[in-house]
Amino acid sequence: MFIDARQIRNGTLLQADVAVVGAGAAGISLALDLADRKLDVCLLESGGFVPDWASQSLYRGRSVGLPHCALDVCQLRFLGGNTNAWGGWCRPLEPMDFEPRPWVEHSGWPFDIGELMPYYRRAHAICQVASDDYSVESAVRELRHPRAAPLTFDPATLETMIYRFSPPTRFGQVYRGGLGAAHRVRCYLHANVLAIRADESGRRVTRLFAGTLGGTRFEVTAKHYVLAAGGIENARLLLLSNDVAPKGLGNDHDLVGRFYMDHPHTKRRLLVPSQRLASGLYGELFRARRIMARIGLAGMRQRAERLLGYSANVHALHFGHDSPGWAAIRDTALALSRSRRSDPFLRLPPYGRKRVRLRRLLDAVRDFDRAAAAGVLRMLRPNRFISAFVLESKPEQAPNARSRVTLDEDRDAFGLRRIKVDWQMLPIDRHTALRGEEIVDAELKRLGIGALAPLAPDEREEWPENLESGWHQLGTTRMHSDPKKGVVDANARVHGLRNLFLVGGSIFPTGGTAPPTLTIVALALRLAAHLAHSGT
Repeated sequence: MFIDARQIRNGTLLQADVAVVGAGAAGISLALDLADRKLDVCLLESGGFVPDWASQSLYRGRSVGLPHCALDVCQLRFLGGNTNAWGGWCRPLEPMDFEPRPWVEHSGWPFDIGELMPYYRRAHAICQVASDDYSVESAVRELRHPRAAPLTFDPATLETMIYRFSPPTRFGQVYRGGLGAAHRVRCYLHANVLAIRADESGRRVTRLFAGTLGGTRFEVTAKHYVLAAGGIENARLLLLSNDVAPKGLGNDHDLVGRFYMDHPHTKRRLLVPSQRLASGLYGELFRARRIMARIGLAGMRQRAERLLGYSANVHALHFGHDSPGWAAIRDTALALSRSRRSDPFLRLPPYGRKRVRLRRLLDAVRDFDRAAAAGVLRMLRPNRFISAFVLESKPEQAPNARSRVTLDEDRDAFGLRRIKVDWQMLPIDRHTALRGEEIVDAELKRLGIGALAPLAPDEREEWPENLESGWHQLGTTRMHSDPKKGVVDANARVHGLRNLFLVGGSIFPTGGTAPPTLTIVALALRLAAHLAHSGT
């Protein structure tokens, strides 16, 4: 059932078998699975059913490192969490992502991919992905289209990586009915966790202290507590909870907030003299059928050159798609769209009121001819009218202890310290992006397809101006069997605390190149099984 925390009595004490903080992909998947296992769940969501700025502004923070998306844009604070702006990209991590790689410091998960496989299968159903078969052959058979042929890369160098798509599933909408009907789940909306209280020894959580923006304060007690509030907020809650542990809960070794990772995105023009690269498999031709391919660096090449994972999208630009009129129409459509589906060339704040600016509408009117042509070509995607291609690199980021989130001096509406993000990368991160592009360039030339536009000299050493974060917050409470190297153990339990668990992107030791949502759901299901079997 759903309960508006603003309507409960001040000083109320709530009780459950498991208290879950955050109702995004991880929290909702975990809560529903625990309820199916006959456990009572108290699910605490900071926002409501729809976005509102008062709640969203609690995420406001400061970035002091590499260019990073605004923290109150790339995190969503209402039912469904970040799935409300999810593009739907799905692919499991690679087996190699779980392995310790000698050339990648701090790499390796405390288990191999086999541990997650049964949960991955279930995660596909929860994310509403039609198949868990990612082989190129299966995708080509499924599409049965002459433009679905993969490029004939040297398999020891590059590979075609198939991605499948969720519709995308907005968890707050799709599972709202299930949460409302689940007798063992009480979902409190507008319920902000303000602190995690531990006993005097700091080894056992005793309760959560929570409140609403209207001033109501209440507490939650449970046998076990799970933070599923996102890759940044999980760390923030631990750091804020410092009444017993001065450095924050789980932070005995100064690891909470460190190893912050994302997927750096950069775009580079492709010079293509032929139309052979117009294969629909790598573009958006089959997006409606929920299949797309990326170009990926083969594991053999990664090992040989001691590189990180690398993948890249190829975007075809048709006539008119670089015109002001088309950009204005696209901006307006996204501003009015309920689903706010992702767009590879534009990121809009996915919250707040619909913003349709008169200036943008005038742009569309003045440039109507090209804008209209671009709209038609966007739907039909004929090869003949492709004017250019863009290679969008999306490499893995290596774990880096200097890349971190910390508490800032500025405070939110509750008087709690906000977050400061210092997103940093290592030389191997930029080297992987450069070598990945060089290898793609060499293969395109070998196949007689084209080449990449040359880089400016300074772009070889530094990240280009078009560097973007991928909105994937990972690694801040990383998983490791050794408490001196990670915040949580292999079962996602915070080291040194008997009954506090974390789930989500924050516990990833490494990020791979796959989008994290599918893996986040699989980890949530694995944690549910652990809690049910551990005598909760």
